Amino acid sequence: MVCISSAILAAALASAGEMPNLAANPGFEAAADGSALPAQWGGNTNVYSRDTTVARSGGASLKFQNADAGRYVLCSQPIELEAGARYELSAWVKTENIEGNESGATLCIEYRNTEGQYLGGAYPAGVTGTRDWTLVQGVTPRIPEEKAGPCSLACYVRQGMTGTAWWDDVSVRRFREYPLSVVLKSPNYRNEITRDGPRDVVVFVELNLRDYGLKLEDVVLRYVAYAEEADQPVLSGQMDAITAPSFDLSLRARKFEEGGNRIEVALVEKSSGEALATETLRVTRLAERVTRTVDVDEHNRLVVDGQPFFPLGMYWSGIGQEQLDLYADSAFNCLMPYGMPTQEQMDMAQAKGLKVIYSVKDIYHDTTYCPDIITSRDDETPFIRGKVEAFRDHPALLAWYINDELPLSMLDRLAARRELLEQLDSDHPTWVVLYQVDEVRRYLPSFHAIGTDPYPIPARPVALAGQWTRQTVDGVCGARPVWMVPQVFNWANYKKTPEEKAQHRAPTLDEMRSMAWQCIAEGANGLVFYSWFDLHKDAATPFDEQWARVKQVAAGIGALTPVLLSVEEAPTIETGDEPWLNWTVKKHEGTVYLIAVNNEPEKHVAAFSLPKKARKALDVSTGEEWPLPDRRRLELQFEPYEVHVVALHGMDRAWGVGFSLNLDVTL
Repeated sequence: MVCISSAILAAALASAGEMPNLAANPGFEAAADGSALPAQWGGNTNVYSRDTTVARSGGASLKFQNADAGRYVLCSQPIELEAGARYELSAWVKTENIEGNESGATLCIEYRNTEGQYLGGAYPAGVTGTRDWTLVQGVTPRIPEEKAGPCSLACYVRQGMTGTAWWDDVSVRRFREYPLSVVLKSPNYRNEITRDGPRDVVVFVELNLRDYGLKLEDVVLRYVAYAEEADQPVLSGQMDAITAPSFDLSLRARKFEEGGNRIEVALVEKSSGEALATETLRVTRLAERVTRTVDVDEHNRLVVDGQPFFPLGMYWSGIGQEQLDLYADSAFNCLMPYGMPTQEQMDMAQAKGLKVIYSVKDIYHDTTYCPDIITSRDDETPFIRGKVEAFRDHPALLAWYINDELPLSMLDRLAARRELLEQLDSDHPTWVVLYQVDEVRRYLPSFHAIGTDPYPIPARPVALAGQWTRQTVDGVCGARPVWMVPQVFNWANYKKTPEEKAQHRAPTLDEMRSMAWQCIAEGANGLVFYSWFDLHKDAATPFDEQWARVKQVAAGIGALTPVLLSVEEAPTIETGDEPWLNWTVKKHEGTVYLIAVNNEPEKHVAAFSLPKKARKALDVSTGEEWPLPDRRRLELQFEPYEVHVVALHGMDRAWGVGFSLNLDVTL
């Protein structure tokens, strides 16, 4: 919750709606000479036209009408955007029978460099089916410094879709981030602290002054914590010399009163003493730690029945016994079925030793996949309550899936849903999955655990899996569980024409393995692959072949879960900053493990510097002994997309003295 009060920053902190609209002819009121299109917009006139019979405001709109799913065209205009800035884009969209396996009628911004190479863009989810005027909006990342010339703004319907759509009141406005952002890093789950917990409450603070013409020396940071029942301060302080735009603020946990407490952090202008922005966080101090069936510990690990648990699963549609039998013969330990399981199906999963992430992600009235039984927002809470009361005590339940890529414009509803699940079920966390990887931090109030879903094959680099994981972990400041969603499916399943299907393929074994281990190397503490049902739908790749590959990837991860879940302090190993390399170091039962992944289709070599001498380096998958020329330097050779997990033996008394390799691992 942000409060802005400084007159000095009144103009700078204006909402996007008060900034100038950079879109030309945004209401399509002006007609182009000699064309059916609106003035200053360009597109295929067989699909797009200016319509004076339908409008949200004024007297016209832009119309899309297309019955050919193989035809994919946009209606666009050039637009000047400033490097380093962010922009909010929005439009009101009306649809009639927009159909196909995509997200519908929407708009986008794209930007390229001087050579015309694509650098990025913003692509809000669209509107499908038949809907009255609906607001579609999104925010761009910061426009890269290397962009030059005009960017492009387009209204369009996603590829492979047919029907009719209209746009009106298009807007592109400068978006200014709030100058103050705070994240509660510790406690990292349900905002709860106890006497035997961590010593400090840790708040991550990030300042964004670039959008407001301020420098670090122009501001100070004030903080105060209150016991909510008494509304009296329990601690306070001020940082006069801020030397970095982001830092941790540590507050002594013992100062907080039992019960509810709130922390107010204010960014204050030195010259005037006025608060430019204030954010409020809440912390609950408990008399003793709550014992939960499924918990999240201070290391962001899931804990099930008191034991650390690495969620390793797949998306499903519904649960059937025959398929469950097949799936259970693998290293997977959980599944996420879209179809809300019955009591019998939950019992079936439990009998196979499998946990279920239970989906209620569609129970938001007036969203695309909301069941017909939900006729208003008033129906949502009773429905959710019924599901929670039915299954919160079921031993197969692992977590609640409460949001699948819903837009940031719904944040209030999403945060309220997380709060409702907390109230109804004290024993299980909530999980969400987003494609909006640049907006993860803004979604923080709406989840306990998060994943993002990079699906790059075949159009984008395999390295996207590691990049998105890093962005997701950074987005939550390393302070929430991250269960990533790697690709194992063929995009052809979601295309209509033979020509479109022929452009796609399923990822190979090497690609799937690289993507999964990239996620792990960049900080994921769970993986839920997409998807089990797609393996059955792929006409180009027999199920048995692809399932065998997926099982192999899962088996390699499953065999190493004791290492992945270890929180023993690992040594500092160093290597060059190679974009093709994702890596991390773990320590388990005294043995140090180096996990290193090649994310490119070329061979590479990497050299790692060890802080102390090692006697032996063994590849845990092949048993190969890697050379240690001076016992402090390890050189690894990588085939395309290859993964190495290397056990380092005998670095000193504290590191693996009694080392023996007892892992049966085939990566």
